[in-house]
Formats: sequence, structure tokens, C-alpha cells
Amino acid sequence: MRITDPRWPAVREVARRLLRLDNLKVCGPSWMEPEIDELNLMMGDKLPARLMFPSYEFCEEGILHVLDATTLTPLAQVGGSEPNTTILWLPMQTRVAWEAIKTTCVDLLEAGYPGCIGCAGPEAEMEWDEIQHRRAVNYEGKNADMK
Repeated sequence: MRITDPRWPAVREVARRLLRLDNLKVCGPSWMEPEIDELNLMMGDKLPARLMFPSYEFCEEGILHVLDATTLTPLAQVGGSEPNTTILWLPMQTRVAWEAIKTTCVDLLEAGYPGCIGCAGPEAEMEWDEIQHRRAVNYEGKNADMK
């Protein structure tokens, strides 16, 4: 995915959340389990002080959810129907989106995120604006890439 793609900020935000937040659960297709294990190993290598890593749980095929594992509050959704605007939504095919998210996680870890200052870009310091994001990519169906 090119950084000029209007979905790029959402990909980076999902990656930042996976790397920064504790007590996460990733629910997704069965092929995601080894992917989450691999991400957790990379995080363990790059973030030795971190004690909690995202867990995996199977849920419906074609949709990926990132949840707060304690409250089961949805934080991000890849694919599926448009959720409410409290949830970061990335209307992309799950496997394509995951590859972009995983690559971004690796890049951020290599740069020292989340312990570095400024390495995740200036938007990392700002609160995520889902409404503005959806406006920017015009998710009313015109630009949604669900292939």
C-alpha cells in the first residue's frame, strides 16, 4: 500500500494500537493465528519490557476485529459492514489489510516505536479522528476496496 492511499493513516493507526496498547484480543479468520504469534515474537524481541501481547481468537471469516480484551470493546475492524464511528474501520479485504498492517508494525518496531519520540509520524501524537478519516476516504461505497 502506498502512503498516498487515503486508507494509509488507518493502517498505521491499527499498527500503532497493536504495538502500544496492552490487553488486546485480535479476532479473525483461522489464518490469523500464526500471524499474531509471529507478531508477538517480533514484539517480544523488540520490546523486552512488554509483558502482555495481543491474543488471538477465531471469529468470522473475512473480518478482523481488534478488541480491548478486558471489556471486549471494539477498537478497530477490518472488512465487514460499516461499524459506528467509535471504531476505526478499514474496509479492505482482510488478508491485504493484514499484510499492510503487519509490514507497518515491523517498520515501526525497527524504528523503535513505541519507545521513540516522533518515529511513528506526527499523527501518532494526535487523537484518532474516525469521522474525518471516513470523510477523507469517502467510505460511502465509492472508494471501499473489498476485493
